[in-house]
Amino acid sequence: MSHTRRNGAETYKLNQNPQITSPLHHTLPTHPHPFLYKMFFSASFISAALMVLSTVEAVPQGPGNGLSARATCSAGYYPNYSNNGACTICPPGNYCSDGNSISKCGTGQYQPKNGTTTVCPNCPAGYYQPNLGQSSCIPAPAGSFVPYPGASSAALVSGGHFQSQTAKSFTCKTCCGYGAKTNGNTVAQKCPANYFANVGDGNGCTQNKATCKVPASCVQSADGTCPATEPGSAPGTDNH
Repeated sequence: MSHTRRNGAETYKLNQNPQITSPLHHTLPTHPHPFLYKMFFSASFISAALMVLSTVEAVPQGPGNGLSARATCSAGYYPNYSNNGACTICPPGNYCSDGNSISKCGTGQYQPKNGTTTVCPNCPAGYYQPNLGQSSCIPAPAGSFVPYPGASSAALVSGGHFQSQTAKSFTCKTCCGYGAKTNGNTVAQKCPANYFANVGDGNGCTQNKATCKVPASCVQSADGTCPATEPGSAPGTDNH
């Protein structure tokens, strides 16, 4: 800007190509008050930067990279963000299929191994599991049974049936002359003198004469306990 005086009046003339450089070394356009313009530009730049920063979301720290939003580990491992995102082997009771997450075994399932990548297997028949994330299954107690894989509970044997052993998928039907009246029977009781019971009779031993005859083929132990393998304890049995 130049300054001249003509006939008592002061005249101001702008230079043709003045350049003002910002702190970022960009050429700013001409302005009659460069100092105020620089202040305005700096304030605008700071305001824009703050707006950008306000939109940035915090992300979990990945292993070895503070800017990683999601770590990727090998299958069978998962990023443990409680330990700075370190890749950690999948523990028993869980599976890690993609290296990004960890999943608990469902009810009726189990996983005894480390580092597994596939869905947990079902508990076999005779076993059950009511809880999530377990490494083993629970054997059905005596007086109960689990007839199918993947069960979350065991069932009590019904009257006229019994089960004296654990971890079984079947029940034993009482033989002629033996009673098992209640649910959850662990043994069949031999009827006393003058008392009778039909095969699989849920009423137990009564004074009503039985219509059955003691079959020679009845597979029931002499002490009234159920055999280790699934029996054909009497004609018409429903052992399943």
